[in-house]
Amino acid sequence: MKQFFRYLYDCRYIWLWVLISAMVFTVVFTLYGIQIEAVWYPLLLSVMFGLFFLVLGFLRFRRKHCELSCLNPKEASCAEYLPRPDSLTEHDYQELVRREEEANKARKEEWDGARRDMEDYYAVWVHQIKAPIAVMRVMLQQEDTQENRELSAELFRIEQYAEMALCYIRLGDGSSDLVLKEQPLDDIIRKAVRKYAGQFIRRKIRLAYNGTGMRVLTDEKWLSFIIEQLLSNAVKYTQEGGTVTISVDDKKKLSVTDTGIGISPEDLPRIFEKGYTGYNGRLDKKSTGIGLYLCRAAADKLGHRMEAQSEPGKGSRFTVDLESYPFQAE
Repeated sequence: MKQFFRYLYDCRYIWLWVLISAMVFTVVFTLYGIQIEAVWYPLLLSVMFGLFFLVLGFLRFRRKHCELSCLNPKEASCAEYLPRPDSLTEHDYQELVRREEEANKARKEEWDGARRDMEDYYAVWVHQIKAPIAVMRVMLQQEDTQENRELSAELFRIEQYAEMALCYIRLGDGSSDLVLKEQPLDDIIRKAVRKYAGQFIRRKIRLAYNGTGMRVLTDEKWLSFIIEQLLSNAVKYTQEGGTVTISVDDKKKLSVTDTGIGISPEDLPRIFEKGYTGYNGRLDKKSTGIGLYLCRAAADKLGHRMEAQSEPGKGSRFTVDLESYPFQAE
């Protein structure tokens, strides 16, 4: 019914012309003394033909409305499937849509090319920077001094930030290189723990983890990245002598719990936002607000849900639900 009234509104000038014409005929017939009853029969025929063309025009209007409503610009170019224009104005609008889509396509191709070039640059840069990092690590290991241990820790952070830059670029790509299959969870966790073992030892933080023997449907590289980021934050915000616990329950919920400084209640809802550092980040003055954002972005791509619980002064718990992925392994 709403479409019908819309159609009547679109034809308002036609109805106005009909009304004016009827008034003109009425005035002329009156001036010439013609009986109004003489025009009832042709008027009735005109009304019947008018109703016929009204219904016909509405059906045509409704069909075109349905065709346009079914078009989805996200699936294909709309200009290729637009219905045949009924007027010169409609034809001009369709030509305008075609030119705009061609311009958008050209801009998108240009943007995609620039993005691929940037991704290639970051990938090459990360791999090239690893060489001097490895050389400096070997040089620092030649002599076990407190200064060298501190430099090794800072060198580890440099390598971590380089990897984070590469992950940031790759996660922005809608076709990230995901390889989803069942993976042994213990292998992924232990690999991340070994990577951060030196940081735990240096900060004198106790790590508690018992193997589970579970297998999960995920991407090994990206799940490793999530766990490493959670361990990095746990080490950063846990004081000397504290504890970091990694646990997995029967529902395949992986939790990383620390006894660190915790997160204030007003910051907790926003910790996964891009660039948000919160109160702890302002105290640390080195936080970028990117790590947890990348964790959430990677988890979303994997179909895993992430949650955070914390109490200031008592620590934080980050949970990754590994059972939430909607597909099954082949």
